[in-house]
Amino acid sequence: MLESSLIIKLVLFPCLMFGFVFLLIPLYDVFCDITGLNGKFDLSNTQQSQTNISTITPHQVTLQFTAASDQKIWQFQPEIAALKITTGQQYQTFFTLNNPNDNIMEFTSIPSISPGLAAEYLIKTECFCFQRQRLQPGEQIEMPLVFQLRNELPKEYAKLTLAYRIYAKSIN
Repeated sequence: MLESSLIIKLVLFPCLMFGFVFLLIPLYDVFCDITGLNGKFDLSNTQQSQTNISTITPHQVTLQFTAASDQKIWQFQPEIAALKITTGQQYQTFFTLNNPNDNIMEFTSIPSISPGLAAEYLIKTECFCFQRQRLQPGEQIEMPLVFQLRNELPKEYAKLTLAYRIYAKSIN
């Protein structure tokens, strides 16, 4: 009796774990949609704004830049901390990454915009994100970011934060 109960638990537990992992991504997406956190860039299906196109005018927005790394040893920072921009105009900035190690570093950068609902208004024409890249020992690179915010960005989004996170590993 005790053995059959143990077997049931041992079979049920991995099934529940699999179900949790399977549902984690959709649940996270729902959480992000509700809270507006961790904006994702979806260029495939942007919604039409209900704003009348004839009343859309360029306006000022403060865009803050942040950079983080999964490990403290990588030196990753934006060229500037914030930029006051006008919607509809193209801008360029740089992010600097330094490999202070004695090993080759392979990295990928993932962007996020906050508030998340503003992500559909950001157009990146040149970005270092989502590309696996290598950095030699002691090498420092400047990575360009060319972007603009669409004029349809609601005026209540006066301050946005564009964050990049580097996920890196050393290659021996």
